Amino acid sequence: MKHIHIYHRLNKYMYEPRPYILMIDDDEDDLEMLTSELEKNGMKTKPFDSSTKALFYLTLQHDDMGLPSLIILDYNMPKYNGRQVLQAIKDNKITKDIPVVVYSTSMSNVLKNQLLAAGAADCFEKPWTRHDFSRQVEKFQRLTYAF
Repeated sequence: MKHIHIYHRLNKYMYEPRPYILMIDDDEDDLEMLTSELEKNGMKTKPFDSSTKALFYLTLQHDDMGLPSLIILDYNMPKYNGRQVLQAIKDNKITKDIPVVVYSTSMSNVLKNQLLAAGAADCFEKPWTRHDFSRQVEKFQRLTYAF
């Protein structure tokens, strides 16, 4: 019985990272609006305004936050576009299983099918209103906890 009591006391202090969403978008307004909506709904976020910074962060693996439960990725970005970033994430054995949602101001069916074939969990056009962002947040929460 004594060892059970010790286990419960130790378990109380063990660190368990909370799921978080890593977001990559070079548009500061879109990044801020999405971050605000996600955090307002209780989600933890890690925003990046550059695909290079986000990919570097994902390779470090020493962050106390651990791996993200979901990555939200803008398609149209300088240097590396969403397809290139998605490919880098899916080619990395550590990050390949993280669901990635790609979004853009315009998303053709051809592009959507290409991104889904490359490993994206979902693709959609960027919401135009805060109400649309709120609806997307619910979907992101489900995906986050599924991972």
